[in-house]
Amino acid sequence: MSTAPRRALERLETALNLVSALILFALMFYVTAEIFMRYLFNHPLPGHLELTQLLIAPAVFLALSWVQARRGHVGMDLLHEKLSPRGRAAADCLTLTLALVTFAVITWFSSQSTWTAWEVGDVTPTANITTWWSRAAVPVGSALLCVRLVMQLVESLGILFGRRRA
Repeated sequence: MSTAPRRALERLETALNLVSALILFALMFYVTAEIFMRYLFNHPLPGHLELTQLLIAPAVFLALSWVQARRGHVGMDLLHEKLSPRGRAAADCLTLTLALVTFAVITWFSSQSTWTAWEVGDVTPTANITTWWSRAAVPVGSALLCVRLVMQLVESLGILFGRRRA
C-alpha cells in the first residue's frame, strides 16, 4: 500500500482509538457517578446499566485496528520466535487469513444487524435508548480491522515469497 493511503488509515485508526479511550474514561466517570447517586443520595441514574452495556462495543471495536497495527493482540510467541523469517511469514499468513475471514464474517453479519436495528428503531427494554449506534461500532471496527489485516497479509506474503525483507 502506498504511503498516502497508509497514513490515512493510521490517522483513522488513531482517531478511533482516541474515541475508544474517551468512551472508556466517560464510562468510568458515569459508573462512578451512578454509584454515588445510588448509595449517597438514594437516587440511581435511570438506564445506567443499559447505557453502560451499549458503550462497551464502541470502546472495544473502535480500537481493534489500532491495536492490530501495533501487533498488540494477545498471541503466543514461543514457537513463532524460533521460526526463520520465512517460517514466521508463513505462520503470519495463516493466522492473518483466518483472522481476515473471521472478521469479514463479523463485519457482514453485524452490519446487517445494525441496519435492522436502524430500520425497526430498536431500543433497550427499560430506558428506551436506541441501539443502532452501539451496534454500528462492530461493523465499522471490524471492517477497519479487515483493511489492516489485508495490509499485513500482503506484507507477510512479500516476505514469504522473497519480495520483501523481514
